[in-house]
Amino acid sequence: MKRFTTTTLLAAFIFSLILPVSALAWDLDGFENANKDRGQWAWFTGQAQSCDDPIPVPGKHTRAEWKEMFTTAKDKLPCGGAGINARTVKHIFLFLHEHAADSDDPMNQKPESCG
Repeated sequence: MKRFTTTTLLAAFIFSLILPVSALAWDLDGFENANKDRGQWAWFTGQAQSCDDPIPVPGKHTRAEWKEMFTTAKDKLPCGGAGINARTVKHIFLFLHEHAADSDDPMNQKPESCG
């Protein structure tokens, strides 16, 4: 019984270390098929409903920097990414990717339509 309890506690500890790491990243596969207009709304308007941090324009970062934030460094996103949900993440990422500093169409100013 003691061995079972030790094994169970060890497994629970290992699981608690792995779970937060896996929750830090979103699945971005297939983001190219998303809707960047929906992503723009979700980035500037949808996120602002639940986040008081300033929302940066896409041209503030390069494509690689945005990818890093969405895959391994969510803490660098406004409110740690709390305003982004799995349903809109690919739309948002496409919008940021298409208008990043190193894209063909960088967005360095927030559109007036986004408040």
